[in-house]
Amino acid sequence: MKDRSGETVIRVVCRGGIAAAAIVVFAGCGGETVNNRETKTGNDAASTESTGKNVSFDADVGALDQAKVNATLNRTSDKLTACFNDGLRRIPFLGGNIKFALRINQEGVATVAYLKESTLGDRATEACMLDALRKAKWPAPVGGREGLAEGGFGFDPSPDERPAVDLEADKLGKELPKAKEAIAKCRSSASAGAVTTTLYVGTDGKPMAVGIASEDAKAENAATCIVDALSAMTFASPGSYAAKVTITAD
Repeated sequence: MKDRSGETVIRVVCRGGIAAAAIVVFAGCGGETVNNRETKTGNDAASTESTGKNVSFDADVGALDQAKVNATLNRTSDKLTACFNDGLRRIPFLGGNIKFALRINQEGVATVAYLKESTLGDRATEACMLDALRKAKWPAPVGGREGLAEGGFGFDPSPDERPAVDLEADKLGKELPKAKEAIAKCRSSASAGAVTTTLYVGTDGKPMAVGIASEDAKAENAATCIVDALSAMTFASPGSYAAKVTITAD
């Protein structure tokens, strides 16, 4: 599957609630390969690698073995599934899409992991998945100091639960400007770029869960601040059922 930027992403859609998700997130759902990027330096011949501990690179970014990256994801599948299942127990109608980005060093460690896109709306689930990706053992990049990988996943809410109602941000009432101001303040403290915040709002107007995503990895440092600020607010009631709202703050 290609997204609009032309990058290859994994697309996993699982139905059937907690029990099914525990089995088929990676093993049984349709999916495609992770995309990894190789930056052209204009001097490919200058990139060298020697055996043993002494490795010399002229390129900053090298290529990742696609098959090995996919194998790592398969080994991590149980942990990612557990993250989603834990979220479902707290928020029965949890669902959405994520797109993660990783920077992997020569030791096979994801030194940077963040969500470029997420409509899950639950930071606890998002953070759990990112933690699992960071702790995984990844293949070392070839021809560069680090490798870049991105992948996307989609999770459908359980068919046994009524989905949250989609709500436009301007329906949140007078607290919306305050929410945007709080997000901007948190972003500024982390020197982060634009952030997209997705939250579930209960019938009483109180957030049930808040999640964030950003094209800027530094936004990870603003996540707790944003979640705490929005969780303390009370918005206009969405009506007789919980709603899902996305706030974009440039």
